[in-house]
Amino acid sequence: MRPDARRTCLTFVAALAVSVASACEPLILKTLVDRFAAVSPAALGGSVPRGAAAGIAAGIAVFALVLAFRIIAAAWVTTSTWRVRFNFEYQLRSQVAAKMSVISSRTQAEIGTGGLRYAIDASAPQSATAFTDVAFRLAPAILYIGIAAASMVRLNVVLALLVLGCFPLPAAVAAIKASRQTARDAMQHRFWTRLWAWYAEVLHGMGTVRAFANELAEERKFTRRIRWAFASIHRGIAVDASVTAAAGLAELAARVAVLWYGGFLILHGRMTVGTLLAFLGFVGGVFVPLQQLVDVYPNVRKALVALRAVFAVLDADEEAPDRPGARPAPRFAGHVRFDGVRFSYQGDRHALDELTLDIAPGETVAIVGPSGSGKSTIFRLLQRMHHPTSGRVMIDGHDVRDLAVRSVRRQLGVVPQDVVLFNDTVAANIAYGRPRATRAEIEAAARAANAHDFIMALRDGYDTNIGEGGRSLSGGQRQRVAIARAFLVDPAILLLDEATAALDTESERAVQEALRTLRRGRTTFIIAHRLNTVRDADRIVVIREGRVVGDGTHETLLATCPTYETLVRHQLGTGPSDSPGAAGTPGAPGAPGAPGDIALVA
Repeated sequence: MRPDARRTCLTFVAALAVSVASACEPLILKTLVDRFAAVSPAALGGSVPRGAAAGIAAGIAVFALVLAFRIIAAAWVTTSTWRVRFNFEYQLRSQVAAKMSVISSRTQAEIGTGGLRYAIDASAPQSATAFTDVAFRLAPAILYIGIAAASMVRLNVVLALLVLGCFPLPAAVAAIKASRQTARDAMQHRFWTRLWAWYAEVLHGMGTVRAFANELAEERKFTRRIRWAFASIHRGIAVDASVTAAAGLAELAARVAVLWYGGFLILHGRMTVGTLLAFLGFVGGVFVPLQQLVDVYPNVRKALVALRAVFAVLDADEEAPDRPGARPAPRFAGHVRFDGVRFSYQGDRHALDELTLDIAPGETVAIVGPSGSGKSTIFRLLQRMHHPTSGRVMIDGHDVRDLAVRSVRRQLGVVPQDVVLFNDTVAANIAYGRPRATRAEIEAAARAANAHDFIMALRDGYDTNIGEGGRSLSGGQRQRVAIARAFLVDPAILLLDEATAALDTESERAVQEALRTLRRGRTTFIIAHRLNTVRDADRIVVIREGRVVGDGTHETLLATCPTYETLVRHQLGTGPSDSPGAAGTPGAPGAPGAPGDIALVA
């Protein structure tokens, strides 16, 4: 609330002033009615004195001013309350959204994408509503009840006790139902979080759902769960309605008691009509804020549940946060060193175990190895997605943990196998890493990536909207857009993560040509299936169980590294006794290992 503290305080004071004005109205009305009765011709036996008439006029003017102030101030409080609420919600949404960009992978997997979205879409508004209800309804209501109770006791103790004695009924009903309602709200919040997490997965995998003809099954599952949730919500509404009904019955009992006993006192000349009207005004006034308290209660209850979900995100561990005093990274030359790096995802088995690797600036290194050997972990440590458990990852002699994470990532170009494109134009997707790039720079990057020709063939060229995930483009076209994006960033270090593994031969040829251009003068790491990509590298590093078990050229590794030989042999389809060289040198013309025909396991 700090950015909007002044408005919040002013609104709070104004809401209290409205409560004071509302509490004064019955007292002013009592004075006027009693004065009318005292100076009426029937009471005086003649005309009304001029001074008494002036006093009555002054009383009416005061009553009108107080009423006008209450109306205008209440309108301003309503408007200002919404502004405070929107500001609160904006701040909360902004903080949750900012946290999502740095939240740990483990927490993101536990909550799910749909659950994280629910924390923004539902939890933030509920929290904002509860805050403004407590600040601008609860405190003024308590103030009004306090003033009204003191005034009623001063007017008539017995009548005051009759009115206040009806208060415990709605409070007792609410207290009895509290624990069950809170448990129901918590259960519903967990349900909606899991439901939207599941449904986001279904939407993301709709192609698979349709391929197996499971549309109706998923639809029935969704509607069945929604029906159960609505039934639970209806039960909660019924309980809240019973509390509201209890408050209404308590107000009815108070009115009847005031009319019965107050009328008795008036008939016996022990109380004025103005006092009875004041009590009736207080009854209506007291039970309105009491009803507000009853209405605030479920909002606060729901907000407490929602805030637990919000703070589960805000308090979650960050993914490799900056150290205190982290400095911006200088322009990298591209010298990368892994110095005795150990890393574990779950704390039991090391994904990387004493990994030591030194890559010179401008060198292209292919990383191969069995599945789960730690290849992708190397990329994630370079990108500062994680911190090493021990050892150091260094770029140009700088420990990456001492550098601001954004300044490191701005100098890394990543071309993954599964390219992520957004529902925007081709130009906007290419310029994602440099939003201020000019159209000329975007087109130059696309030409370097062999993408310009197919882009110009699209309906609107660079202004063509490519749909969610770039669905209107083929796999090879999406890869070339990703390569153009990397060209535009002009990275010092390039990370190619199986960038051609899922492409056909023709698309692969175009992408490989673009990648060769992109690699020039840059330190490049390649995780690849395709043998021709591996053979283009200056070095091939073989990883097994988080350790380097081979480092050299293709021919050297075939002769010296059993793990590499096994990988190549499996891709060639030769038996354990067969020698890869017997069928010809892999990659040679006409040999079984010709480029593009062999894929190394990555």
